Amino acid sequence: MLFDTILVISAAIIIARSLFSKQGKVGISLLAIGLSALLTASLTPYYISFIKLANQGLATVAYYIVTYLLLYVLIAVPAIILSSVVKIAITGLLLGLITHLLPVALSTTLVDKSRVYPLMAPLFARLPPIDVQALGSWFRNLLPGNH
Repeated sequence: MLFDTILVISAAIIIARSLFSKQGKVGISLLAIGLSALLTASLTPYYISFIKLANQGLATVAYYIVTYLLLYVLIAVPAIILSSVVKIAITGLLLGLITHLLPVALSTTLVDKSRVYPLMAPLFARLPPIDVQALGSWFRNLLPGNH
């Protein structure tokens, strides 16, 4: 149950950061701006054939703007959702790997009554045995000044 709680809290943090971070919005919106402009421009022949209003120039501009904004929302929001889902999946797998590497007494406490970890357990069961001591010494040798 604790594993699921940690995963849900991290998912909430990832989604909040994706929605409210300015960096995410700038990157996503630049992509969405470009794709929306391309799609709106590709719809030009359809606008010319279907729009038959008295004030064709101004109405056409209004339709372009509405289409652009609609396409922008349709492109930007799924991109934020998709990037959040990918980040949550990576976080869940890393959390599961860390739980798998913990001593049995500690990992049992974390995954007791968990609904998510049993879905991941077959992935980690296929891993070869990992020597945590050797892994720790390898990481320490990577640090500068330990040569």
